[in-house]
Amino acid sequence: MDKITEIRIEEVFDEENDQHYYWIYYFKNEEVKIIGKSSVKPQCYKQIARYVKWITILKINLKIV
Repeated sequence: MDKITEIRIEEVFDEENDQHYYWIYYFKNEEVKIIGKSSVKPQCYKQIARYVKWITILKINLKIV
């Protein structure tokens, strides 16, 4: 399984080129992976997913005659 240690969003004010944007990237297996840049501020959410192992028990009623 991969090891993603950080996700970053940097707000950039580039006065030389008169630009304002957000730079989004993450660290995966000790390497920087670029997601992209955005003109709008990205929303950050934390979501937790829990996967539960289901056990089905078959109940049989036997009538012995």
